[in-house]
Amino acid sequence: MGGLVIILILVWIAVGSLPDGKLHVVFFDVGQGDAIFIQSPTGQQVLIDGGPDPATLLARLGEQMPFWDRSLDLVILTHPDADHLTGLVPVLERYRVGQVFDTGHPSHTSTYTRWQELLTEKEIPVLDSRSGTQVALGGRVTLTVLHPGPKLMAGTGADSNNNSIVTRLVSGQVSVLLPGDIEAEVEHELVRSGQPLASTVLKAPHHGSNTSSTPAFLKAANPQWVIISVGRDNRLGHPAPDVLARLVAYTVIRTDERGNVEMITDGQHLSIKTQR
Repeated sequence: MGGLVIILILVWIAVGSLPDGKLHVVFFDVGQGDAIFIQSPTGQQVLIDGGPDPATLLARLGEQMPFWDRSLDLVILTHPDADHLTGLVPVLERYRVGQVFDTGHPSHTSTYTRWQELLTEKEIPVLDSRSGTQVALGGRVTLTVLHPGPKLMAGTGADSNNNSIVTRLVSGQVSVLLPGDIEAEVEHELVRSGQPLASTVLKAPHHGSNTSSTPAFLKAANPQWVIISVGRDNRLGHPAPDVLARLVAYTVIRTDERGNVEMITDGQHLSIKTQR
């Protein structure tokens, strides 16, 4: 009898974890960093960045994914700064990863060296992550790279941030702009490029730093919601008061205040849930 109960529970959990035909985007609360989990309507799974702490990211993934699921279709490292990369190393160690986006911007840290070693050891394909690259995620959901261009930027004063992979996720009438840690130089380039920036949801660039979220960029993105991924009482003072002042026209949700932030859409309607 006990064995039957266990089987029924496992079946119930399995059924409950099946794709529900909607796009889910979860902005994990990982402290002062970024980690974004995407599940498409057909069940494809993408992880963008991993935050600064491996244990925190693995816990978040464990909460989000069924306990038997140890695979991700795509992992995107927007740029190799520690607050985006550190949590991804154990992901490559413990999960089956289908493919990776990495700009290849040089980094000489031991963490990035380990990241590259794992890509080689596990023979994970590293895809072209330049502007124009598009990935179909199923259920009419597409992920398009808007930046960087054919050549990486140099001499900006924050080259690692400014070579962040910028993506735009689209499901029907709902879109999400995910700009990594880009700063004003790249925001101006994106606005001038004429690429589609208007989005229902914007992840604030660079955790709300005053080097980003310029008025022209915000006007072009024109989001209904702005998500700020940021650590509580962080030493950098993110989000900057000037940026918060520029965001008063939008609905702002911060991970340091609300925990994980999940958006769910069928391509027409959008709902947003927070952990607290």
